[in-house]
Amino acid sequence: MAPSRSANVKRLVLCVFLLLAATLARPLPGADDLLQRVRARITRSQPFRVDFIQQVYIDGEKTMEESGVIVFADRTRVKWQYLDPEDKTFILEKGRYRFYDKENNQLLRGSIGRRSEELIWELLLSDRPGEAASWDKASRTIRLRLDGENGVQELKIRVGADNLPERVEQAAASDVTTVYLFRNYRSRVTLANGEFELALPADVEIIEE
Repeated sequence: MAPSRSANVKRLVLCVFLLLAATLARPLPGADDLLQRVRARITRSQPFRVDFIQQVYIDGEKTMEESGVIVFADRTRVKWQYLDPEDKTFILEKGRYRFYDKENNQLLRGSIGRRSEELIWELLLSDRPGEAASWDKASRTIRLRLDGENGVQELKIRVGADNLPERVEQAAASDVTTVYLFRNYRSRVTLANGEFELALPADVEIIEE
């Protein structure tokens, strides 16, 4: 069964912070230096834009692929602009998200402050967000195990030679795996006025989550 739109939004909320998750993980022998370099590079780069591809696999079969651009202002303000195959916009500001699905003319709104989602904040604020299960130096990949109310999730974060994340794989207990590919980072960009505003039609359907 394909995940619901609500489930996709929550999965996206979590992945917003995966760019920083590796930098806050419990140190592993040989990995701590890389984590510090990743953290420093992300800090120097923001605000940045990066192209992304999002792929969803169910039982190993790819069921969806979407692409677009991320605008990462800082850890409290992030925008995912989906461009292909559909125009959708996800905006996170200070713990609240808005997800506009243009094709269905729906706006989903919610908070990531509930207990079921507080792990996201742990990824940002705790010095022990999850178990760093393994570290592969050759592939520059860190594997994390995150325990939550919905079971164990495993994250594999591959870091490029420029010390920025280039691939994140998120596997959930439901046999749904989401892969994010990040390409073409543009660092220290100038953000336009209204970058995090949405122009919505008067008849938009608003769904509170």
